[in-house]
Amino acid sequence: MSSGGFRFARGNLGKLLGIPRYAAGALRARVTRRDPRLWVVGSAFGPADGALAFHRAAAALPDPPRLVWLARTPKEAARARNAGVAEVVDRDSREGYRLTLRAGLAAVTHGFGDVNRYGLSGAVIVQLWHGAPLKKLHADSPAVTTLGGLERVPGVSRVMRAAYRRGTSRISLFPTGSGFFAPFLASAFHLHDGQVQVTGEPRADVLFTGTEDERRAAARAVLAPHLGDHVDSRIVLYAPTWRDGDPDPGVPTAEQWQRMDAVCERLDLVMLIRPHPLGVGDYDHTSDRVRLLTAAQQPESMPLLWGLDALVTDYSSMIVDYAATGGAILLLAPDLDSYRDTRGLYVDYRWLSGGAWSTTWDEVLDRMEAVFTDPEVAAASSGHSQELAARFHEWQDGRSAQRVATIAADLVRRRFAS
Repeated sequence: MSSGGFRFARGNLGKLLGIPRYAAGALRARVTRRDPRLWVVGSAFGPADGALAFHRAAAALPDPPRLVWLARTPKEAARARNAGVAEVVDRDSREGYRLTLRAGLAAVTHGFGDVNRYGLSGAVIVQLWHGAPLKKLHADSPAVTTLGGLERVPGVSRVMRAAYRRGTSRISLFPTGSGFFAPFLASAFHLHDGQVQVTGEPRADVLFTGTEDERRAAARAVLAPHLGDHVDSRIVLYAPTWRDGDPDPGVPTAEQWQRMDAVCERLDLVMLIRPHPLGVGDYDHTSDRVRLLTAAQQPESMPLLWGLDALVTDYSSMIVDYAATGGAILLLAPDLDSYRDTRGLYVDYRWLSGGAWSTTWDEVLDRMEAVFTDPEVAAASSGHSQELAARFHEWQDGRSAQRVATIAADLVRRRFAS
C-alpha cells in the first residue's frame, strides 16, 4: 500500500516557512500598480473544470480582459494551449510572479498557490473551488489546519489558524450552486457580506448544457475508449474521496474483486475505478469488466457523469454533481465514524444516503444488483437523486460561468474605479 501523496500537515508547514515571502510580496504589491484589464487564472487540476469554464466565459465578455493562464509544468502549459488558451506563462517564473502582482483579478480552484501565491495582495480573488462542501473545509476541520508533530510547539497552531483566516478572508467572490452550501463556505473561509454568491458553479455548466440525450451521448463518447469491447454495457463509476494520504479503507479484498467481476458479467456492466488524484490505495485489480480510469487518463470527471448508470462513492462532492443526472448513488462508508470525528461532515449522512449506505463492498454489490434488477429500487434511487439535485443545484441553465465572469468584471471595475 502506497503512503505518498500530499498531506495537509506537510502543506501547512510549507505555508509557515513561506511567511517571509508572503510578507515580501505584500510589500511589493503596495508599490505595484494593478491592471484591471489583466486577469490571471490557475488550477491544481490544470486547464479543466471550473477554471477553464471561467477562462472561456471571461474571454467571451463584451469587453474581455487580457487573460493569462499560469501553468505549473510544461505539460500543463501544453494542455492549456491545446484547450485554446492564448497566453500561458510559467506560474513560478519571474514573469508569473510579476503578472500575478500586476493582475487586477486572480481566479483559482484549490488555493492561492494555483497562481503565484506570493503576489496576490490587493487583487480581486475569485475562488471557484473544485467541489461542493459535503465534508468540512478549512477552518471548520481540524484535519485541514493540522501541523502534525509541530503542533506541540506553543503558539504554532494559533499562527496557522490565523494565517488561514487572514488569507481566505481576502476572497472577493466564492460562487456556489445553492444557498444550502453558502453558510458552510462562509464559515470555512471566514467570508461575509456577499463574498459567497449563489450563481451556480462554472464547473457544473457541462451538466446542464444541451438536452439530456445530448448530454448522455457526449458523456458516452468520452467514456467509450475506456470500455474495451463493452461500449454498450451499463457503466458504474467508483470514485472514493481523498483521506489526507492515509490508506483508503474502501479498497476491495481479493474475494470482493472476484465477486465484482462476476456481478459485472452477470449484469452486463463495466465498473470503472477512479481513485482520487491525491489518494492512496491499492487499486491494482483490473479485468475485462473492472477497469482503472485515473485522472491522468481522464482529467475531468464532470463530462463523464451523464454517461453513467450508477455512482459508488463515500463522501465525495461528486455526489452533488452526479445527482443532477438522476442516476443511482450507492454510498460506501466503511470509516464513517472516524471520518466524522477527524475530517467532519456538514450534512447528515443518513439524509444524504436516503437512509441506506454500505460499509462493505459485499453490501454495495447487493445494492447494485437490486438497483439494476428491481424497478421499484431503481425508481426510489432515482427519486432520491432528483431530490438532492433540487436542493443542490439552484441554477440549471448551463450559464453559471457567464454569471460568475460578469460579476467578477463588476467587482474589478469597482475595486479599481479610482
